[in-house]
Amino acid sequence: MGLRVGIVGVNFGVMLGLAALLGLEVFGQLAALWGAALVAGTLVSLGGPVILLRVLTDGRGLRAIDILKVAVLYPGALALIVWSGAALIWPDMPWLAILGVGFCVNLLGCLGSVMRALGSVHASMALRDAGPQVGLGLAALATPTAGVAGVLLLCAAVLLLFALGSLFWVAPRMFGTQVLACTYRPYLSLSLWATSVTGMVVAQIDLILGGAVISGEALGVYALLRRIANLVALPVSVATWVSGPAVSAANGAGDMTALARASAHSSQIAMLPGLVLFGGALLALPVLPFVFPQTAGAVPGMIFVVLLLGALGQVVLASSFTVATLCGLPRFAVAARLLMTGLYLGWFAWWGAELTALANALGYAGALSLGGLALWWAVRRKLGIDTSATVLRRAKEGQWKTS
Repeated sequence: MGLRVGIVGVNFGVMLGLAALLGLEVFGQLAALWGAALVAGTLVSLGGPVILLRVLTDGRGLRAIDILKVAVLYPGALALIVWSGAALIWPDMPWLAILGVGFCVNLLGCLGSVMRALGSVHASMALRDAGPQVGLGLAALATPTAGVAGVLLLCAAVLLLFALGSLFWVAPRMFGTQVLACTYRPYLSLSLWATSVTGMVVAQIDLILGGAVISGEALGVYALLRRIANLVALPVSVATWVSGPAVSAANGAGDMTALARASAHSSQIAMLPGLVLFGGALLALPVLPFVFPQTAGAVPGMIFVVLLLGALGQVVLASSFTVATLCGLPRFAVAARLLMTGLYLGWFAWWGAELTALANALGYAGALSLGGLALWWAVRRKLGIDTSATVLRRAKEGQWKTS
């Protein structure tokens, strides 16, 4: 948890630095294109990071050539195909920068999954979660006047250097472990790919679509407030990263009691820190008019409260997506995220050009909360496991109930 707090602190510092260095208007444009790059990277990934985490931790491993295909060859080929088509359809967009960053971010995610399978909790988390933001910050420092596309292109080069350095750590440690297999096994999964794509779309859709109608400066303010609110949900990523192998192993063994225990442990990791962060964030409300004097008044505070409540909802349902994704129910995770996307798109279409930052926050937080509740209900009916934090109230002397 301490490492995760440090990573989030670094990422948050990078975002604040970017806003101060580039200005809120350019920062808002960068936030929208960065979101597009993350979505593009997940689109060409074929679900690589999630696939590798699942197949490399179940005891059977994967051939080295197949790991190379998942992490590099397939995403690279898809990126080239998407680039050639998108450049013809929408030539004004900096597709080379967007897809370059997306490919490299996905590569770091794949390497992080391999490192996690090799037993490295800390280095893998730092690479996957801090590497992209640090690379973006370094690129902006080196070329602050190069424009958004120039910053993204240099960021892709920096991330590629990070990936090469990580490869030197990973390669010699793989041999002689259960990570590497000698025979082929099926590993591609359309459902896991769809889960990854829909998850990234949900994570970035409010910035991408909001940027189409909200001014760059207003979007910059919104992006900063969302970044702060997301601090409340940071224990969720810790819980997912720590409990993922245990959830996968329990599912592979068909041990529902162990699966319920792993799910409850995930909620236990996330809930108390999430509540503490939520309470601490509320204390910042009186400061917002001074931080954002150009939008002083109730609106920044209302936006912040809405986003905080949405983040707290993610904490309460911390293990739902982990259990669904790793336990043979990725279609439910995909359906939940499609529901979130559909709800937000409906909200966006209803507001149209009149969408404000506050309306954007309401639609986004509401869509995430309703979709999360739908997935919790589906997983409980299918597996008989309560993936919400309410299960902690029923734990007695270390005994975990499954329903």
